Amino acid sequence: MSADRPVPTAVRGDRVEVRAPTHADEAAYSAAVTRSALRLSEFAVPDPHNLPAIIASQSGTYRTFMIHALEPQGEYDLVGRANVANVVRGAFNSATIGYDAYDPYVGKGLFAEGLQLMLDLVFADEPAGMGLHRIEANIQPTNLRSAGLVRSLGFTHEGFSRDFLHLPGRDGHREWRDHDRYTMLASAWPAPPYRHEPWRRLAAVVAGPPALDAHGLASQLATELGLPLFSAAAVPTAATLFELLRASPVGGIVEAKLAGPELRMGLARARLDPAMVPVFEPLGDPTKREVVDRALRVRAAFGVRER
Repeated sequence: MSADRPVPTAVRGDRVEVRAPTHADEAAYSAAVTRSALRLSEFAVPDPHNLPAIIASQSGTYRTFMIHALEPQGEYDLVGRANVANVVRGAFNSATIGYDAYDPYVGKGLFAEGLQLMLDLVFADEPAGMGLHRIEANIQPTNLRSAGLVRSLGFTHEGFSRDFLHLPGRDGHREWRDHDRYTMLASAWPAPPYRHEPWRRLAAVVAGPPALDAHGLASQLATELGLPLFSAAAVPTAATLFELLRASPVGGIVEAKLAGPELRMGLARARLDPAMVPVFEPLGDPTKREVVDRALRVRAAFGVRER
């Protein structure tokens, strides 16, 4: 085992204790994984005999935490296991987490308590903790129980990763599977349950007569950025256009021929800084490069947050 980083200390809560794995855990681990294998196999590859390999893999870039019940139910006290993997230090100072909860403790709140204690260690300064800045949990969209668990701990949904991991399903057939990304920052921990981090609002204006079809710049720019299109072709007045933009939690693309003062006042009413919102000339049939270039300009315009 690598000694390049200190091993985080154990921590005890009201109902569970979290600590590093030892060979004394092997019997309980084998029994817990075997009992839970059918449930776990929908989203993971359970192996009741791989704890020795896990222990041997412990290092500064990979840490495992075992969650033990203080009042065991049945033949073992092992509530679950969590891994902190892919630890990258330096300016990134972040990692990913993965975990398994074991029967008969599932659904009783013990595993959630254990993850809370583990995150205390993950974000605590070294040598007692790992001193990390950011943790990311990647969860298949259909794994509602797991997604609900991290949201209950205050993780926020940050994005979507296509074909993220090559995993088998219950039929054993391996496929590249999509995942949602949920994250937690040390600066936000401990977090309230189901914390919501609003998406950054983006907006742009295509200042010209509405295009006659979906091949115009405004329509393609809205598609590229994943934003709603508010076009004068469908909305009768400029006031209504900007009211729709104001009500949109993600922003949008405005397509209308507007004079300078009217445009600035409308953007201000939509809770946007007129100086930040890019304004583009219409293009009837833009190339893909032209669309992407303008989309990048929009992202750049809203890319700096005030702190």
